[in-house]
Amino acid sequence: MSKSDNDLSKRLFPVLTCRNCIVKKYCFPHDLSPEETAQFEQLVVRRRRVLRGEFAYRAHDECSKIFIVRLGSFKTVRVSRYGGMDVIAFHHTGDLLGIEGASHSAYEVDTIALEDSQICELSFVGLEELSRKIPRLHQQVWRRLSNEVTLMQQQSLLLKARSEQRFASFLLDLSRISSRCGNASTEFSLRMSRTDIGLFLGLTNESMSRLISKFRKARLIDVSVRKVRVLSPCTLEELASGAISWEQLEQEQMNLPRPRNVDLDKCIFNCG
Repeated sequence: MSKSDNDLSKRLFPVLTCRNCIVKKYCFPHDLSPEETAQFEQLVVRRRRVLRGEFAYRAHDECSKIFIVRLGSFKTVRVSRYGGMDVIAFHHTGDLLGIEGASHSAYEVDTIALEDSQICELSFVGLEELSRKIPRLHQQVWRRLSNEVTLMQQQSLLLKARSEQRFASFLLDLSRISSRCGNASTEFSLRMSRTDIGLFLGLTNESMSRLISKFRKARLIDVSVRKVRVLSPCTLEELASGAISWEQLEQEQMNLPRPRNVDLDKCIFNCG
């Protein structure tokens, strides 16, 4: 990092350290001793702001760093040689960026800020070396990498599900993220566009419009511009898990009987 970059980082984040960071409990140092945390902090190349629409990194850039989202949200996209675009994932506070390039010399996707955001840049080589010296850090690195693989597998399986199940799962993920960030689990803002959501879920704009209308008509959600309010979280869980189909839900709402095969007491929202 150049001296000018270093000076700018200090002006933007004058007293920020890993020890007082708001996302420490979601980051690598959360289980480290003060001495180990101080060593980890030496890996932070810089902290920087990424304005809405700007790139955290581009596909084919040299993969020398990984990034932690301190504030805000991002989308990772892959552009084909013919100009087509796929939205691979959305990332929020506490998430890692750049992991997909860990086994390559260059990043494989573009990562774009969905809102004005902040990231911490870590030396990838430095993280590898320090994790060999600190067993707890080594465990955390492997745990995070394992979680990333699991999320990719879940996303692959989700794309095989029906559109209603995909959308319900997506809304539940946003609900959990909102809760994790200390906000209400049933009210959150969509930072991504409807087109981005459709590309992520493998749906067209027309299909997304129909889905939103169906969910509103079924009184599962209320939408105002980009503000979403979840009205029936446990029903969303049933849809997402495949415990009920959309047809069964419609029957229930028409007061027709349908078998219940889910224990609502186990609903993560503790719905009554």
